[in-house]
Amino acid sequence: MSQDQNASAARPAAACLHVLLVQDMPGLWSARGLEHDILCEGRTIGEALRCIVRLIDAHSAFDQRHRRAPLSAFGAAPQFCWNAFTSGTPIAPAQLGVDHPDGWQIAAAIAHRRPLPVQVLRSSEQRATA
Repeated sequence: MSQDQNASAARPAAACLHVLLVQDMPGLWSARGLEHDILCEGRTIGEALRCIVRLIDAHSAFDQRHRRAPLSAFGAAPQFCWNAFTSGTPIAPAQLGVDHPDGWQIAAAIAHRRPLPVQVLRSSEQRATA
């Protein structure tokens, strides 16, 4: 095995973080991590995604200094966020001028509508039929 192969075998593969991008209102976008429920906001879609990349970098560095798995303090986002991601429009971070954070691969999607918990949807449906 060559030295390059040894180095790549010792280096862990990049972790993947799915990011849901939502336009909350004109001029306000949010980016929400799904494997690790983190949230950032920005005036543009690119600004929101760059914000979450900076947050990933900062928390990963903190976790590394404290000998913890990166972003281990954050649990997964709720299922309704995953559903919005799955039905959303995929977008490459490079299309928004955003680089992947060190050690991470970002998979992003733009939600077609603001995701809501199922309970909220059911209660509004019940009022409409009553």
